[in-house]
Amino acid sequence: MRRTAIVRSSSLCLFPMLAFLAGGCGDDPAKSTGDVDATVDPDASDVPDLSGKSVYRMEFAIDGQPIVIDRDLSGLDQYFAFGSTHIAPAVSFGMTDSIQFPRTMTISINFGIVVPSTDHAIQTEGIGTHPFAAEPPSIDLFVKGLQYRSSLAGASGAIEITQWGVNEGDTVAGTYQGTVIAEGATGRTIDLSGSFHFVLPARNAGQPQ
Repeated sequence: MRRTAIVRSSSLCLFPMLAFLAGGCGDDPAKSTGDVDATVDPDASDVPDLSGKSVYRMEFAIDGQPIVIDRDLSGLDQYFAFGSTHIAPAVSFGMTDSIQFPRTMTISINFGIVVPSTDHAIQTEGIGTHPFAAEPPSIDLFVKGLQYRSSLAGASGAIEITQWGVNEGDTVAGTYQGTVIAEGATGRTIDLSGSFHFVLPARNAGQPQ
């Protein structure tokens, strides 16, 4: 039986979504060293206080190995793009995070245009269920040399937004679950699920790093 690889990031990393495996805490949020752990925290069902925190969780399996990503990006604005680069006065929002353990991977949660303009239509309107589609909101996962996207034809699932705002300090939170599709003709898919709770940073003119 393969053990579950759990990526642990700084500070509190628990999420109020179903019966998650428990995450822990690491040191460097830019390069998670993580631990391999097959245990389940008996307190994992407790709902933590996420006030003021920017955190997310992702669960999936690859090559038969379950992987749980728990990340706390609180105060680390470099992981977020919230602003109007090339689209002013419209505003977009997204998060991109790169991880080294247990595999090199990049995770993106993209909400697209959140404040529209005459030239750019809104893509994420707010609270509700947003089925996977060609337009944001969307989930991307780059792992093992393949780019998986919820926006590709054949993907199925949805992002459920439970908290929403478009101003600095507002909370954007929710859950997601579904099947993402690899680019190209590989036919590969990954089933994933998770949750997010982001506090919007100050608006900027940059993109996620």
